[in-house]
Amino acid sequence: MIKQLWTGLIAVFLFSSSGFAQGIIENDHPFTLQECIKLGLKHNTDIKKAQLDESAADFQRKEITGSGMPQINAYGNYNNFLDVFPQAIPGGVLNPESDPNGVDVISFGVPQSIKAGFQINQLLFSQSYLVGLKAVQSSEEFYRLLTQKTEEDIIYDISLNYYGVIATQLQLNNLQANHDKLSRLEKIIKAQYENDLARKVDHNRVKVNLTTLETQMDNLEIVIEQRTNYLKLVMGLPVDVDLELAPYDFNDQNLPVRSLAANAQLSDRYDLQVLDKQLELNALNIKNIQSGYYPTLSAFADLNYNAFSREFDFISDSHVWYRGSLVGLKLSLPIFDGFQKKNKIAQARVKSEKLKQDQFMTEQAARAEYLNARKKLGNSLKSLHAQESNLDLSEDVFDQTEKLYKEGLAPLTDLLDAETALREARSAFYNQIINVKTAQADLYKSTGNIEKIYQP
Repeated sequence: MIKQLWTGLIAVFLFSSSGFAQGIIENDHPFTLQECIKLGLKHNTDIKKAQLDESAADFQRKEITGSGMPQINAYGNYNNFLDVFPQAIPGGVLNPESDPNGVDVISFGVPQSIKAGFQINQLLFSQSYLVGLKAVQSSEEFYRLLTQKTEEDIIYDISLNYYGVIATQLQLNNLQANHDKLSRLEKIIKAQYENDLARKVDHNRVKVNLTTLETQMDNLEIVIEQRTNYLKLVMGLPVDVDLELAPYDFNDQNLPVRSLAANAQLSDRYDLQVLDKQLELNALNIKNIQSGYYPTLSAFADLNYNAFSREFDFISDSHVWYRGSLVGLKLSLPIFDGFQKKNKIAQARVKSEKLKQDQFMTEQAARAEYLNARKKLGNSLKSLHAQESNLDLSEDVFDQTEKLYKEGLAPLTDLLDAETALREARSAFYNQIINVKTAQADLYKSTGNIEKIYQP
């Protein structure tokens, strides 16, 4: 009975977990690249963490802003002097009978006292506070840029992994098409062999090729599963979710030729904008350190009630409470700190110089990335046209060779060679299509416009 109960609980848990995971995907049709990217932007954990950093920056801004608002505190303390502190006064001051040249020791105060009140502090002027307000605003923009950069990286990663799965599926489709042709050929040769019209060796050679294709197809199915699972991880989906990708549309002739004619706008890259914001934040940090040379002025007020007694009877209604209150100003003027701020400013300026060096190298790397991506895309488009022509030629050769073989005018070797050449040509064509798409993604990313890859 207990075993059946545990089995039922495990089954319910697995069913609910599967239902929850599958509920993430609302579509019931194969996913396009655009749909994968939108889903990834919604569920990717790196993006969620970047958004949490944005929220933390917003809370930090509110925290610093709150430090300039009135600070109100309630306090209370209770003292029980087991021995009242003695005080020494000149002799004869309070007791005429004492020696005027001596010292009288008396106890001022009572054994027990209690005090409760409120304190209010208000910052009136602080240069560091004013600089801090500017810094937190820039910090919010900094984390917003980091989120956008993370989204850009995720779009790029999803695109490349999507194309990787599609490329493998195309290779599998290519092998399947050739497998179908060889299967039909194998049936024909088998019938011819059974009627003594073909040699057994020819039939065996075709069967060997079929077995080889089947093994390659099995291996590609494993690769598709592995790449699809990794795509799910990049998208932020549980690996047990069923994710089916839409097949590549060969009627889509929207090749990224216009991308080659567009001028590079490297200022749109988020990595460069992040470095600019880091320089701005470091400049504000220098100003914040320099603000330590400015005076700080604040106002304060205190309202309290005090009670004194020889015994603990403060809860008595007849007990007398004495009110005390004060207001005042507090001015803090720094004079000398052992050159600490001077050296902190020097360190911050060194950091700015390092950031400028990083900025220069990043700009050069971005420029090189753009030039390489543009060259890659141009060459990929040129190779695509060549592979397309080669594929058409291979298909014609195979069709003609097949007809000649059926008519007994061509040996089986020519037909198998034509089949191999067709398979390789189609594989090269499929690979080149993916190369064009990945080159397009590289070009968009190099200019900071990777979102164009999934926009209609």
